[in-house]
Parts: sequence; C-alpha cells; structure tokens
Amino acid sequence: MSLTVSVIIPSYNSARTLEASVRSVLAQTYPPHEVIVVDDRSTDGSPEIARRLPCRLVENAVNGGVSVARNAGAAAATGDVLFFLDADEALTPDSLAAAVEILEGDPGCGCVHGVTAPEPLIDDGPVEWYKTLHTYWWRWRRLGVVQTAFFAQGAVRRSVFEAAGGFDETLRDSEDLEFSDRLAPITRIVMTDRIMAGHDEEYRLGRLMSEQVRRSQLLARTVLGARRKGKASLTANRPLGILAVAAAAATAPFMVLGPAPAGLTALFLLTFACSDPGLLRLVVRYRGVRFVPFFLGVHLLIHLALLTGLAIGLLRMVLGGRPSRWLTPVVIVAALAGVGFALRRDGPAAAAALARPGAVPLVCAAAVANLAGLLVGMAAWRALVPLDGLVAARIFFLGQLGKYLPGRVWGVVTHVDLGRRAGVPAERMVTAYLVSIGLTILSGAGVGLLAAPGVWIAAPVLLFVACLVRPDLLNRPITLAARLLKRPVTPVPPARLRRALALAVVSWLISGLHLWAIAVALGAGPAGSAAVAVGAFALATVAGSLSVITPDGWGVREFALTAALATVLPLSAAGVAAIASRLVCVLVEVSISLAVLGLSRSAALGAPHARSVHP
Repeated sequence: MSLTVSVIIPSYNSARTLEASVRSVLAQTYPPHEVIVVDDRSTDGSPEIARRLPCRLVENAVNGGVSVARNAGAAAATGDVLFFLDADEALTPDSLAAAVEILEGDPGCGCVHGVTAPEPLIDDGPVEWYKTLHTYWWRWRRLGVVQTAFFAQGAVRRSVFEAAGGFDETLRDSEDLEFSDRLAPITRIVMTDRIMAGHDEEYRLGRLMSEQVRRSQLLARTVLGARRKGKASLTANRPLGILAVAAAAATAPFMVLGPAPAGLTALFLLTFACSDPGLLRLVVRYRGVRFVPFFLGVHLLIHLALLTGLAIGLLRMVLGGRPSRWLTPVVIVAALAGVGFALRRDGPAAAAALARPGAVPLVCAAAVANLAGLLVGMAAWRALVPLDGLVAARIFFLGQLGKYLPGRVWGVVTHVDLGRRAGVPAERMVTAYLVSIGLTILSGAGVGLLAAPGVWIAAPVLLFVACLVRPDLLNRPITLAARLLKRPVTPVPPARLRRALALAVVSWLISGLHLWAIAVALGAGPAGSAAVAVGAFALATVAGSLSVITPDGWGVREFALTAALATVLPLSAAGVAAIASRLVCVLVEVSISLAVLGLSRSAALGAPHARSVHP
C-alpha cells in the first residue's frame, strides 16, 4: 500500500503567501492524505485565509515559534509521512510524488528534503533574486545523502520523527540543525532537487543582513554549544570565500599605511569574488552579466554579516552569554589607541623606512622566517597526531584560522570536523588540540622571557626541562581541562610529547626571527635586538591568545610588542614594527592556508566521484 502523506504548514503572519502554499499542495500529482495549517497566533488574518481553504486548521494558544508549530502539526497528523512546508513556499506539482518514490524505494532513508527554486515565488526586486539564486545553488551542489535536513520543504517518516523526538521547542531558529543531530544517527537523510518550492524571500537588504547576523549568532550556539556533532553548518558559503572575506576585513584597517596593504586587501576581495565560479555562472544564466556586480556586492555584505554574527555568538559563549556588547570593541580600540599614540609623531617616517630598497630583503626574510616557523609548528602538532603531509597541513592551517574569531571554541570544532573527515576519532583530535595549546603557551612563555632580565629565564627553563623528563606532567592539566569541557581525551605517549614540545620551542625561535628582521630594517642594532625581538614575539602572541575576547589577540599583541620593542627602537618605530609583524603574519598564514586548500582541492579532483548534470 502506498504511503499516506500529511502536509504540515506552520504559519505566522503569512497572509501574503498562505493561499499559494496550500493550493500548491492541493495541486500535487500525488494527492496528500491531509493538509494541516498550524497557525502560531498570527495577527494578519492568516487563520481566516486557512478557513476558506480545503485544509485543517490547528491554532496554537500562544506564539511558540516554528518548532512548536511543527510539533503541533505532527501531533494532529495521521499520515505515514510528515511533509513539512513553510507557509511562504509553494511546491512544484511532482514534489510529493518524488518524496514518496524515494522513501518507498529506499527503506533505509527516513527523511528526504528538497531545494528552493532559483526564481522567487513573488518577485520583489534584486535583493530577493540574490537570496533565491544563492539558496538554490548551495543546496543543489550538495544533492545526495547529507547529514543535515531542512524542513522548509522536507518529508520524514512518522516513525522516524517520533524516534528522534520531534523539534526542540526551545529553539526558534536553527531548529533544523539540532533536529538533524538526532535524525542522522538513526536514518539516512537525502536531499533532492526533485522536491522543489518557490520561496518568497526577504527583499530588503537591511533586514536580510540583520537576519544573517541573528542566525549566525544562533548558529554559533547551536553548532558549537555541544549541539552539533557532525559537519559544521557554514555549508551555504564556500570556506574559501569566508576565509577571504575574513582576511580582507583583517587587513582593511592597515590600508592607510600605503599601497601594499591596500593591494593585499584587494587580493583577498578578488579571491572572494572568484571563490565560487559555479554560482556566478548560475547568476549569469538567470539574470545576465550585468547583475553580477550587484550580486557580488550583496554577497560580500552577507559574508560580513555572517562573520559578525559568529563573532558575537562565540563571544557570548566564551563569556557565559552575558557579556557587554561593547567589551570586545573597547579592548581592541583601547589597545590600538596605545599603539596609535606611539605612532603619532614619527610613525610615517618609520613606515617609509620599511619601503626603502635596503629594507626590502629584510621584509622578505621576515616573511620566510614566519613561514618556516609555521611549518615547524605544524610538525609539532603532527607529532601529536601522525597524519600524511597534505592531510595534516589541511587540518592544521585551516583549523588555526579559527583564532581570527573570539575564543578557542571555533578552533577545536574545526579541528575535530577536519579530523573526522580524515578518519581521526574526535577524542584524538580534541586531545591533540588541547595538548597543542598547552605546549604552545608553555614554550611561548619560556621563549618570551628572552626579552626579560636573565634571572627570570630560570623558571621556564626548569619547567621545560621537567616536562622533557616527565612528559606525563602535561597530560594531567589536559585531562583536567577535558573534564571541565566535558570532552573525552586519549593520553599522548611520552615520546610524542617530548618531540612536540621541542619542536614548539624551535617554532617560536624561528618565527620570532621575522620580528627581528623587521626591527633591524627599522634601525635596531642586529646584535642587541635579536633576543628581545624573538622573546617579545613569543610573549606577546601568548598574551594575545589568552585574551579570548579579541580575535587572535588583536590590539593586545600589538600593544605588548610595541612596549617590548621600545627598548631597542624609538617608540614610533616600535609601533610600526608591531603593525608590520601583524601584516606579515596574516599574509603568510592566509596565503599558506589558501595554498593548502587549493592543493587539497586538486587532489580531490583526482578521486572518483559522481555528480548529476546541472539542469
């Protein structure tokens, strides 16, 4: 006997589209068993519209959000399959038939969902076209078996829905992601373009951006707050594009220093524009070449809103959900104001000194030293998790870019996710991340005291020697941290700990040479500035990393570097050196990350894969 389908339409103030949504269900080639509209206390006359249509109306007593409405519809439904359809969407005629065919043909599949059409349900202008084209594209390129279900137009077997426990009624957004965490372990989830619905998207840019900021904050909580166990949910946008926009935003403040930083920012923006060529081809197909500049402009603004929301959400998580919204900006601005004070008189002259022909080789040497230090740092991390070179590089370099967001949570989630794709258990990745952080702080603090009076070096040296002799001393605080974070860990063999600790020290020593080269280019004496520069870089970087409320220690690191280098350089030149160090580090880190991403993509192209032909 064929499956019976109950279509559930949660509705809140959807008078504009509700009738089109219901009639699209009634026009299906596979007749629904019933159509249930769940009104969530609308104030625009939506219930009256539903009463005029051949459907069943369920009215909630209070406004509870989409999760409550969907669960209420499921409780009232009697069909074998629950098909959820948002009230601002209208299905194509064969969507129910496709859902039933897929579910009947694959007993292991308990959930199937579709895509939004590339054309808006109601054409309200170019911003809505941006949203519909982008949404269609990112879902289309992920067709097949997936880990996440979206229920704007999705079907789930009643038995599977009940086994998973329904939607979390405490969530008013990102509820699909949380529910998917409970669906994925018990059934197969399929996304298909045979189920398709036109969507009446937001057409006002301001509201679209505010919605993105809001969703990204909730996404940070849902994905990182011990809810998401699978893939990170930034699937709507290319990782390369997100990284490029983050890098452009990070380097943009330095554009005032001259054409080189401005060119670097422009390069990152160009990388962003070219990060998803398939999306641009789709835009040209539906809207023409002239629409591309507008599309990219809105796309850039949405990426900035996404990053802003993630940063705010992560900050709230790190500070217990009750931080002052001004705390991070105040800390960054205050620290950078101190650097700016140092630059107030002779900063331009010091910056010009870096551009003179004699200084160029030293600046290039600084970039090479920083790159070499990063590679040794990767070797230290790889000592904890032995992996093939390219796989290790992908996890290490892409994962460490998480430091450009506030807090340490993003980094560990990225490491765990990338490790999972490489077949490394989550507990091993968590262990490696925590141990790596501990080794980095320990070794950085030790190397950092090269910039301090000699007597103070004894303490970290003794601690370093103790850890080399008894590496198990490092496992104890890591186990404690894991217990506090409620994350499983696996002990690291002593030999690997010794090797990782030694390589971490070497990494700091080599990386610090880049600051020495910059200081010499600005007029510092080579002999007297080496230890100060190397130690200052390690100590300032550790201080910045411990400042969890600022991305990668922005401002904090620059302030510490300026103060330390002022012992071997004029104060203004020390400030320029601190900013130049930041630029070199960002350039090298992002460049090597993009290179690793490109190499990984090239390697993936050689692997066999199947893809349906784009319609």
